[in-house]
Amino acid sequence: MSYTDAFIYNNDLITEVFGNLCIDKTRLPSSGLTSAGVPSFVAEWLLDKIVPGTGKLAPAELEKINTFISKAFPRKDDYKVIMFELSQGEAKKIIALMQVSIKIDSQGKLIPEPLAEIKVLNLEGCRISPTIVERHQMLLRQGVWGKITLAMLKGGTVEVMDFDPFQCSEVNLKLYAECREKFSTQQWRDLLFCSMGFNPEHPEYTLEAKTWVLARLLPLVESNYHVMELAPKGTGKSFVFENISSKVSLISGGKITPARLFINGSTREIGLLGRHDVVVLDEVQSLTFDSPDEIIGPLKNYLASGRYNRSGFAEISSDCSLVMLANIELDEQLRPRNEDNLISELPKFFSETAFLDRFAGIIPGWEIPKFKQEMAASQIGLKMDFFGEALLSLRKDNSFITYAKDHTQFENNVTVRDQNAILKSASGFLKILYPHLQLTLTDFYRDCVEPAIKLRQSIRNSQYYLDDEFRQLGKEIYADASVG
Repeated sequence: MSYTDAFIYNNDLITEVFGNLCIDKTRLPSSGLTSAGVPSFVAEWLLDKIVPGTGKLAPAELEKINTFISKAFPRKDDYKVIMFELSQGEAKKIIALMQVSIKIDSQGKLIPEPLAEIKVLNLEGCRISPTIVERHQMLLRQGVWGKITLAMLKGGTVEVMDFDPFQCSEVNLKLYAECREKFSTQQWRDLLFCSMGFNPEHPEYTLEAKTWVLARLLPLVESNYHVMELAPKGTGKSFVFENISSKVSLISGGKITPARLFINGSTREIGLLGRHDVVVLDEVQSLTFDSPDEIIGPLKNYLASGRYNRSGFAEISSDCSLVMLANIELDEQLRPRNEDNLISELPKFFSETAFLDRFAGIIPGWEIPKFKQEMAASQIGLKMDFFGEALLSLRKDNSFITYAKDHTQFENNVTVRDQNAILKSASGFLKILYPHLQLTLTDFYRDCVEPAIKLRQSIRNSQYYLDDEFRQLGKEIYADASVG
């Protein structure tokens, strides 16, 4: 009996347990919201508010959504139209991502008035009340999606009059764990898989493939968890990161500057690593740096310690996880061409074993099938905003790493960095699959320790290939589950 024959996905159970925190995943693809540039965690929230229901959108529902999009979602070329309407004394309500910054004057003094930025309109320097910012302090970090009411002051300055955020508030993890108790591990795994946007009943998604898709969630549930995924094109590497939360930032290829990543020297604005919970660098095989030394040194320090600095600025601490995604070529057997050294196709700095050692592992994306339309979720899953917030809330719970430390035993050839990486990965899989912490040692080894070892083994393989020092340790990493 195959994995997919073992049971039928239970939509009724999910609806019964999670109520209005779940949604029919067929609603979103038929809405057109994602093609309008709306991430899933916002789009699913809107669908449930405007056209609640199940199944693909009916023509009347689709018309209602299209009307809403045309009125509420601005495009970049709407800037002049919106500015004209504001200049005529109208108040304008839009839905967009808004971020707030605190400016520094030329003498280095703080300017007390916060300023809002709405990137989709290239609108900067908007006045915003400190009261709004105090109420929604995430605006000062990665920004927040919501309904923004704009008006224009007499001098032509745009002001944010009101703001209503869309994102889910902090999740009650005790209730979340109680919900988990009502599912078998297999049912729970497939619920999470569906919530990510993938069809758990598709025959090409084997248990192993599902494990590696779920591994993409590890940087969300674990602070300072740094990982790579190497895969051919088309496996959906970046999909979940683009759609799960504004606390996750995805940067695609091109050049990365120290100012963007760490801190801007002229504005003193904190960079991506200091403002987000997860930063994802996509297509790193084509990544370039204007000043490699200004990036690689601080980045190595950050990956090791969770801190970074640039000359002239105080040290910054962050719990942001860093994910690097890259496309690699496969051979005729659909295996990596150089499986002993997976990073051979990546930029040269990856070949420094000290840099490589700071990553918890490499997700084997070649074990995940290429995405086809019928692989999209068509069942009931958790709403993306709730799902993302639940995962990120689990970062704060130390009971999982304590469990992993108490129930994992290592062989002598496993370095301290190997151990820390495996323990963090195992802790992350525990948070994902067993948030109620009710499991056997067999469950722990099979679902948490074993995939954690496989993730780290790919790092050891490259180190073994590149550096004589690691050959002395042997190639294989061994660990087992043990009674604490």
